[in-house]
Formats: sequence, C-alpha cells, structure tokens
Amino acid sequence: MVWLIRISLLFVVVLSLSAEKAVSHSVIVSQDVKEQTLNRNFLFAVFSMRVTRWPDGRPVRVFVLPDRHPLHSLFVKQQLQIFPYQLRNKWDRQIFTGAGTEPEQVDTMDEMYQKISRTKGAIGYIDDSFKLNLEKVRVIDEF
Repeated sequence: MVWLIRISLLFVVVLSLSAEKAVSHSVIVSQDVKEQTLNRNFLFAVFSMRVTRWPDGRPVRVFVLPDRHPLHSLFVKQQLQIFPYQLRNKWDRQIFTGAGTEPEQVDTMDEMYQKISRTKGAIGYIDDSFKLNLEKVRVIDEF
C-alpha cells in the first residue's frame, strides 16, 4: 500500500512539473519603448520597481497579473528567478517605507494586453498562446 501512495505522489509531481513547463510566456512592451532586448538584471529591477525610468528617461509603467495567477508565478520564477512571495515582499517594503509603489495589477491577459497597448512606457508579460496585434505592442525576445 505504501508503494502505491509513493507512486501516486511521484505521478502528481511529474504532472505538475510538466504542466508548468508547457506554459510559455513573453515579455511585452508598448510600441513607444525603443529597447529591443532587456537583460535579466534590468528586467528584475523593473519588475521589482527599483527602476522607474527607461534608459531614455521616460517613466516605466509595470503591469502584473495577481500573485496567485499561474502565469505570474511562472514568469517570476523563470524570468526573475525568485518566488512570487519574495517579489511581493519587495513591493510591500517599498510601499511601507515610502520608497516606491507596487505595479498595477490586472485580472486577465486580455486586460494586460489592453493596458500595455494603451499606456506609454508600459511593460508586462503574456501567455504565448494569446493572440497579439503587433501593431499595438512589441514582444521582447531576449533577456
């Protein structure tokens, strides 16, 4: 009986890992952002709200999905290489000390796309399966 429980547990773990890998995402920016690539350090600084301006001086507007959204968790773990609760702690610390703000939260990928397409200097992330109009947003491919 114990071996059956262990095999079942292993099966669940393998399925959850494969499901997480199957979802892929892209960083998207509004059309006015001139950067073609972003290095991982700059991306981390932007999403942790430490960098508030693009290199040309324009303000950065960061959009994120809710903390418990699977895509948010995947993006934070893979691209920023931290856990979502660690990112939340950084935002909360900046708000508490008055040193910064948190990013604007959107509820759906469609809302993420709409906000980024309409907001100058915007950055966010979206599932690769989402149909993008590349006349309104640009995909940043390399990190």
